[in-house]
Amino acid sequence: MLPNLKARRITGLQLASKHLGPVAKCPPRYSEEDWDYNNKIKFRITCDQEKLAERIVEESRRVVDETKDTTKNWQREVEHHMRERTSEIRFLVDELNRQKKTAMLEDETLNTYRNRVLNAIEFLKDKSLAICKQCLILREGRIGVDLCDDEVDRSLRRELKVIKGCQGLADAALKEAEEQIRKLRAAMYLLDQDLSAKDKSLAIDEKNLKLKEFQQDLGKGQDLSKQHCQFSLTEWQAQTYENLEANAKALVSAGQLRAYIDLLLKQVCEDMQNQTDRTNEAFERRIAETKHVKQCLENKHKDTMDHIHQVQRNMSELDREMSDKQRAITLCQTRLSNRAHRPGLELTCDMVQDALYNELQALKASVCKLNQKLNENKASMRYLMHVQVMQEEEINIKANSCKIDEVDCMTLRQALKYTSF
Repeated sequence: MLPNLKARRITGLQLASKHLGPVAKCPPRYSEEDWDYNNKIKFRITCDQEKLAERIVEESRRVVDETKDTTKNWQREVEHHMRERTSEIRFLVDELNRQKKTAMLEDETLNTYRNRVLNAIEFLKDKSLAICKQCLILREGRIGVDLCDDEVDRSLRRELKVIKGCQGLADAALKEAEEQIRKLRAAMYLLDQDLSAKDKSLAIDEKNLKLKEFQQDLGKGQDLSKQHCQFSLTEWQAQTYENLEANAKALVSAGQLRAYIDLLLKQVCEDMQNQTDRTNEAFERRIAETKHVKQCLENKHKDTMDHIHQVQRNMSELDREMSDKQRAITLCQTRLSNRAHRPGLELTCDMVQDALYNELQALKASVCKLNQKLNENKASMRYLMHVQVMQEEEINIKANSCKIDEVDCMTLRQALKYTSF
């Protein structure tokens, strides 16, 4: 119908010539049918467009209501998931904080145990080892036969061996403690990193929960719908639980190491105290033996001095007796000399003469015997003097040994007290 009207209107134009433009004529006249038809068409088009507009408005309202409901539902679901997420993160944050606090306390306790082991090592080095070596060096100052390999020397060497063994155990325990502290701090570092990340994530989600669509400071959000997350929820949970498990293992290992260090230090104290007591007992026995021998030597020295004085007195008596015998010999010889001046036949060998000869021979024999005894006493005196010197040397040796063991060594060893480190 409308196309026909257009066609009718175009036919009203005619060309005046082939090469000239169109020449307007009077518009054509329409019929009543055309007029009525045109009005009906316009009315129908108007009604159709109104119905279409009404349908579009209804559908728009329905879509608006539907999108409102969908948006609210999604917002409620997102907020529900965000609350669940924040609760889960908050639970993990609390667990991480608890584990971190426990790890910090364990780290402080393990440092205390490490310092105990260091104190034990320093005591063994600066006290036990130094005193033991000093005692061995001091005992090298003994002289004479006292410089022997006695029970004290053997006890000191055993003590030196025990000290070095305890040092080896303490050094190994120190290395284990330092390694365990390193592992514990590595686990704490992972906890700190995880805790920092979760704190930021929790702050972001809590901030998102507070955001409302009617707020003025929302800003312009970027379209990150095409951005993919790098990790899955399973990986996220696995990483956190792996950090917690690693920290728990480090805590268990630290507790076991502390128990081992307690047992080790107790055993070291017992071993060192037992060996020190045995060495001290060996010192005390040796000191008692040396004092006993020294006392015996002093008693013998006193007896020797008494014998020396007795021999000296005996030698004085022999000297006096020999002097007396020399005067008697002189008297006898004088008498014989005087009788040799008798005149003539008076110079006979009478009984007096025989008696004088016999007396002279007896006196000479007595002098010889006295001289022999005097020589024997002199020899005995020389031997006694030699014994006296020997005894004094031995007494000095024993006094020196007593000074080294009782004064020097035992004074040093009084500092060896093993209670606990």
